[in-house]
Amino acid sequence: MEAATGRKKSRTAGRLAKTILSGAVLLSSLTGCAGLPNFSGETAMRPPRPTGEKADIYSVLEMEAGANFTLKYPSSGEYRSAIIMEDLTGDGQPEAVALYQNADDSARIHLMVIQKKDSVWVNMGEVSQTASQVDTVDFGDVDGDGNQEVIVGWGNAQTGSSGICVYHLDERQVSALDLDQSYSQMLVLDLDGDGYEEIFTANVAIGDQPAAARLFRIRDGAIQIQGTAPLDNSVTRYVNAAGGLLNQNQTGIVLDGSRSAYGYVTEVVYWDPELEMLQTPFLDASTGNVTLTVRTNSVLSKDVNGDKILELPFSTLLPGFSLQNAKETSYLTDWQRYDTQTNTLERVMTTVTDSNSDFWFLIPEMWRGQITTEEDTENRILTFYTLKEVSTENTDSFKVESSAVMEKDEPLLRIRIFTSKQWKASEETEGYFELLSSNSLVYAAEILAPEHELAMSQEDVRNSFRLVMQDS
Repeated sequence: MEAATGRKKSRTAGRLAKTILSGAVLLSSLTGCAGLPNFSGETAMRPPRPTGEKADIYSVLEMEAGANFTLKYPSSGEYRSAIIMEDLTGDGQPEAVALYQNADDSARIHLMVIQKKDSVWVNMGEVSQTASQVDTVDFGDVDGDGNQEVIVGWGNAQTGSSGICVYHLDERQVSALDLDQSYSQMLVLDLDGDGYEEIFTANVAIGDQPAAARLFRIRDGAIQIQGTAPLDNSVTRYVNAAGGLLNQNQTGIVLDGSRSAYGYVTEVVYWDPELEMLQTPFLDASTGNVTLTVRTNSVLSKDVNGDKILELPFSTLLPGFSLQNAKETSYLTDWQRYDTQTNTLERVMTTVTDSNSDFWFLIPEMWRGQITTEEDTENRILTFYTLKEVSTENTDSFKVESSAVMEKDEPLLRIRIFTSKQWKASEETEGYFELLSSNSLVYAAEILAPEHELAMSQEDVRNSFRLVMQDS
């Protein structure tokens, strides 16, 4: 048991740095581990037949499921395959978890566990669920026995409902446990630091039912609600959920939610070991809302600088823009780290994000309060400008008032996206230097005022540029 616990703690530590995205936004009550009509938009076409060891696994699936079946793929989360390899027994050898649907039983999805015994892959057991789709699949030791369970979020596209089931492999049997819990977002992680994972759910407000976070675990075969906490009641859906380190000493969860009335908001949830309860520190209990992290642009929380700690976005408009003409490039985003001990935020870095979400650019300290941007979407150009102060006059029948506003002045830096063909043919590339190339595109920059006191070197520009896809 001690060795198994050691394996668990090592695996749990590795999971904390991973960002888990869930696209399931499912709002009504749980259907149970068996019980909903089915709808599927998935194609019935078979994928190419696998080769090698995976071919042996597929053969077992064909033999057990019959000739006419369709693989079912999770729609969100870290695991997107219909056949997932994961060690469920702690022996260092992975089992295969297969998800499929029979053509003559379209109301059910089956989960089969296939294990290698004496060099031969065999069916260790299967269960079925009445559901239309597999929302998400995850793994964790949520019952504290030293081995991993399979945690599946099931959904129904017709009713908009969701449910969670936990599956445990025991000898030649797969047993199912229904959490009897709906969810808008679900994560599996060790939130309380005991070396075993818990199941975290977040639900938006529905009718008289307020928004809430809940933490579950299983002990002695029974479901335990470890903690609950209120969430922002104005959020209509969660667009992102990430679990990991909030700081060097605290694991937590960040939730990015969309509001129908005003943009986006980020919430933080963590487990307080002294009070032994879930905490949502940004929530104003008197209003049931979060105001600290409200923003209008769609930048989402993430580990933006690769330090394995989650950062929260705080965005402000650049000079010269208003909410009416703002794009992502019109915002400066301060990425903040939250300290649960001192209840304070620390700025880690500041970026401008391309409006098409292709890249972000790190703003050096000397540029803070000194620059603005302009975007040419047709030619895929982003230009950084210095600022100048311009006086304006506001006149009415009683008084004349003068005020100063900031407008763009001298261009400093231009970033442009070329096709590989354009770049090789040197079409309009004079003065540009390559930052990087990806997916038949070349990202290049041109320093427009090299003698200016705010000018960056080519090396600094390269170090400040990063593709959004590199964050994932």
